[in-house]
Amino acid sequence: MINFLHPGFLYALFVLAVPIILHFFSFKKYKKVYFSNFNFLASLQQQKKNSSRLKNLLLLLLRLIVLSAIILAFANPYISPKTTKPHHVQAQVAVYIDNSFSMSNTGSTGSLLDEAKKHLFDIVNNYPAGTGFTLLTNDDLNNNHLTREQTINILSGIKTSPASKKLSEIFKEVETLTDQKPVTLFIISDFQKNNCDFPQIVTDSLIEPVFLVLEPENRNNLYIKEVTFGQAFHKKNQNDNVTIKIANTSTKDFNNVPVGLTINDKKKSVNKINVPAKGEASIEINYQNTQDGFHKGVAEITDFPVVFDNKYYFSYNIDNLIQVLCIEQDKHNPFFGKLFADSASFALTYIKANQSSNINFNQYNLIILDRLNNTWTGLESALETYVQNGGNLFVLPGEQISVNVLNKLLQKIHAPQFGIKDTSTLIAKIENEASLFKNVFEKQEDNMVLPRAKQFYHLSNTEKAEKLLTDKRGNTVLASQGNGQGNIYISAFDYDATNSDMVYHPLFVPVMVNMACNINSALRTSYFLNQENIVNINKKAPADGDKLKVRSQDNTLEFIPDIRKDFSGNPVIINTHNFKDAGLYNILKDDQLIDVLAFNYDRAESQLEYCTEKELQTYFPEAKVENIKTTRLDQNSDLVKEIVLQDNNRYLSVWFLLIAVLALIAEQLVWRKKLM
Repeated sequence: MINFLHPGFLYALFVLAVPIILHFFSFKKYKKVYFSNFNFLASLQQQKKNSSRLKNLLLLLLRLIVLSAIILAFANPYISPKTTKPHHVQAQVAVYIDNSFSMSNTGSTGSLLDEAKKHLFDIVNNYPAGTGFTLLTNDDLNNNHLTREQTINILSGIKTSPASKKLSEIFKEVETLTDQKPVTLFIISDFQKNNCDFPQIVTDSLIEPVFLVLEPENRNNLYIKEVTFGQAFHKKNQNDNVTIKIANTSTKDFNNVPVGLTINDKKKSVNKINVPAKGEASIEINYQNTQDGFHKGVAEITDFPVVFDNKYYFSYNIDNLIQVLCIEQDKHNPFFGKLFADSASFALTYIKANQSSNINFNQYNLIILDRLNNTWTGLESALETYVQNGGNLFVLPGEQISVNVLNKLLQKIHAPQFGIKDTSTLIAKIENEASLFKNVFEKQEDNMVLPRAKQFYHLSNTEKAEKLLTDKRGNTVLASQGNGQGNIYISAFDYDATNSDMVYHPLFVPVMVNMACNINSALRTSYFLNQENIVNINKKAPADGDKLKVRSQDNTLEFIPDIRKDFSGNPVIINTHNFKDAGLYNILKDDQLIDVLAFNYDRAESQLEYCTEKELQTYFPEAKVENIKTTRLDQNSDLVKEIVLQDNNRYLSVWFLLIAVLALIAEQLVWRKKLM
């Protein structure tokens, strides 16, 4: 049975009445001519009259065929396939509908996702009953071997997702799910450039791709790119300096954009910022930490219609008790204990080097290696992992045997090492801008007397290290170097009172206290969803994960984390896929808060840059590529129907156009033929 995609054109068939009327009611005026013998002319006239009538009727018929065929071609006729075919010979169709956050952008008649769902309905509805469908989204759902009705029922449940897929992943997934059988793959997406990884796509001759390119009306987007802190650690009653970076993907400037900062549900500031076109701008906000414990922060802007990246969550903790561990050899330095004993915020533990093998390092904020002469097996690796996961390590040299032992550790972690031994040095300069001393000194006096040492070692390989203290000859006597999330501090001399007066000097307090407080939270402040992150939690968490619960700030999600220990004993969460939405998550032990994790949506979708039809056609020359952006959605629907019909080999317009051409040629031949 023949159906028509655009039946409205069939009304034009009424135009066929015009040539018929003209043919039957067109009266020709004849001129009289007198002849002497009428009988001969009467016979000739009758013969010619019959031939002319036959020719005119044939011309009329051919012209009607031409007009009818053209009208029917515009109506897009197609033949509905029989539904009695066995299931195994029916068409196999896979449809990927992009439901990433960029699809929340506005299209011609609503969000791009709503338009995509409408086109998906048109695709499914125009295939015959019995067609098998595979429905793919960015969510990990197994929607294979679906019927037409099942696919339509799933439509309403498709929502935007923080996940996204590369084109290569889609092709690979379809190849896996379709059992090496021919398949038509519809991809409905805005085709963001970050997902169009053409070189990684392995084409399969069994997959016939059809690209339906949804073009957004809006190309403007402001988003919070990152939130960073001006200091490496947080302390109570300390002025924190937070930098919020805003990015602008549009071609126009945005002025006076409000930027809000909230800490523990209290509004800290609302400032305004100007962001240039295709550029970035940063704003600094200062506030004071008035309490210890966990701090939950949200930076926020207002931007529409792409809203998933308008907020940036972060968290950090200010410990009310900072644990310090001093691993010593034979000599004991009591001044560390005297310093930290003066404050209820610190707790210092002394152990001997031969007792350190069973110590869990992850519970300490600072570990002091005081003149070690030997180590136990695996100490270097354990300390390296401890530092990489956010710990602070302070290394003090002893005699030459101690230097040899410590250099093995420092070499392994690519830190400055101890060189030749020298005598008598006097500290001459404090690097006030270094992270350890930032905001410590209001002013450094030129004639200030600084500590001296009788013996010290020259530090080698300090190019990548940060100089903290230098002597009059420019030698570095205290250096720091970041490693992973933590820091390594190397002193050129020991702090024994017989060698140096450092322990009596006021400088001793900020050096040791800031080392202990320097919990580098730059990578712990927040995580991005859908990235391969090692999610560390508070080192005080129990080894048994069943005692813990993860609960979202709004109480909409709760699950038991799968906790594992890394090499140095730090607890990490394995089942991070359970974190679906951006926000703050509380880690609870018996309903007591032990940590707060902050998650944000990946900013890759924030870049509103798209592949063009030309790019798609270049990489897929045999594929159907259609830009379905119009001002009327029903025109897009008709376009989708045409693609489906062509895919099923039922589109007959070309045949009717061929009939029209043949009829027109025949009409010309008849018209030129002379009457006998």
